Amino acid sequence: MGMDKIALKFLVITGLKEIFREPKIFFFTLLFPFFFLAMFGGMSMVIDPSEELGLSFIEYLFPGILIFALLSVGFLGTSVPLIEMRQKGILKTLRTTPLNEITFIFSQIIVRLILGFMQIFIFTILGFFMGLISLGNIIPFILIGLIGLVMILTFGFLLGGIFNKTELASGVLSFGMMPLIMLSGAMLPLHILPDVFKTISYFIPFTYLTELFHQVLLDLDAALPIYGNVIVLFVISVAIFFLTKLTFRWT
Repeated sequence: MGMDKIALKFLVITGLKEIFREPKIFFFTLLFPFFFLAMFGGMSMVIDPSEELGLSFIEYLFPGILIFALLSVGFLGTSVPLIEMRQKGILKTLRTTPLNEITFIFSQIIVRLILGFMQIFIFTILGFFMGLISLGNIIPFILIGLIGLVMILTFGFLLGGIFNKTELASGVLSFGMMPLIMLSGAMLPLHILPDVFKTISYFIPFTYLTELFHQVLLDLDAALPIYGNVIVLFVISVAIFFLTKLTFRWT
């Protein structure tokens, strides 16, 4: 059965309206990351640049703040609404209508892609005017952001199928995002952390996204070459996608 384009359009518009109407999801998905950007930008004015890396505070943190923004879209903006729809019986009801599952799933993906691309686009503009992204790095920055967004969204749908309660999911994901960011090297260089944390970082998918940003934007060394990090992110996305298909629950 093919996709219903009229239903797809309606679901996308409805999905965007729901997110913008929900204060908590709207704040953490679209606004909260910019508070981080403003805060760390201000701190960068009073903290001396790193002599070892030759970078200012905000230069190093900028990609990490974008990853945090995308995690907000993928975790809070994807998992929580799906869990809420399951709790309210909306997903169960949808399965009894002529609406096919492919149309519904694609509508959810498109909504999140729109939100994620908005974040990437805004960060690209801000980064360029703040002197953090050169003209030649704009396209690579956007492409890396989109690669990361796809991977993060697959995690969002997976978590949306695992959790049963919105309150539990919101709490765990809200508090879990920052440790994941910290241990991926997005906020602190991995070489200054104890060896045990370095080992843990290799099991965190966002480490490879962070290193890809750092390689392209900051020309920093990484464990893998650029194409190696791209391959890892692609493999992780595919693996999580198939795992999501196996574990996702409509009721």
